[in-house]
Amino acid sequence: MKKLNKLPLVSIVIPVYNGSLFLWQTILSIYKSKYKNFEVILVDDGSTDSSKELCQEIDKKYKKIRFYSFSKNKGMTRVLNFGIWKAKGKYIARINQDDLMMAKRLEKQTRFLEENPGHVAVGGSIILFTGNNLQCDKINFPLSNESIRKQWLRLSPFSDPTVMFRKKAFLKTRGYSQKIWPADDVHMWYQLGKLGKLANLAQVMTRVRWHKEAGSIKKHRLQMKKTWEIHMWAKENVSSPGWFTWVFWLGEFLAGFFLPAEFNWYIYRQIRKIQKMDLLGRLIKIKNWFKENISNYKTFSFKFVK
Repeated sequence: MKKLNKLPLVSIVIPVYNGSLFLWQTILSIYKSKYKNFEVILVDDGSTDSSKELCQEIDKKYKKIRFYSFSKNKGMTRVLNFGIWKAKGKYIARINQDDLMMAKRLEKQTRFLEENPGHVAVGGSIILFTGNNLQCDKINFPLSNESIRKQWLRLSPFSDPTVMFRKKAFLKTRGYSQKIWPADDVHMWYQLGKLGKLANLAQVMTRVRWHKEAGSIKKHRLQMKKTWEIHMWAKENVSSPGWFTWVFWLGEFLAGFFLPAEFNWYIYRQIRKIQKMDLLGRLIKIKNWFKENISNYKTFSFKFVK
């Protein structure tokens, strides 16, 4: 632990918009961290609920908080860029206003980046939870830089609220783009991936809250539209896709417009679970899944709490 105490500051950047319902829980989870050399950048983006007042209360109660606010809503990506510019840390840690940080996350990710200078970003696994279900699902991500790049044209290498990246590398990118929100995080991983290596840790880094107000549910069609735009950008700026990738992109785009968001995210989670299998293993897994579940729509979704 003496070595860890000497490591550089970590800046945890949290954009806040109408997040008063769960923000306290997020802050409490951060302050349970085993790694103490951090600051929290809270930026209220013109909230219309009591979020701004709550942020001010948190700012007064806790040390290591730096609070900023905008009178009018500017958008998630502009707030993220602002918060990162204000951050003093060598490393930037992402988490959303309604998620929970695991106690050892900062310690493990900071140690990894210190020991692996060729890597610019590191994420990890997530657990999805709702108000009445503490573990709806667990989602793993490819661990090594090599395994990430084998599939990153089809699947995002990270879950955004698990990622820690080098601020120095971020400053070499174009930042988060509001034009492609809410798929801006995928664009950022491509940008960072062109500057250095990417990795995920095998452990769970963040508990991600799953509810009807989540952006991935409310803005699902927009996200699929913007994801298609990111694919077209990646085709020109990352690498040329093969035929299977084109089929995957088209299927993802059509599903995003014609199928319920909960169904699509359920399918996504199943794809994540078979990502390490060979082709035959994947086909067998898919066959068994359809046989067991396709007749029961309830398995495609979680029971949300209002």
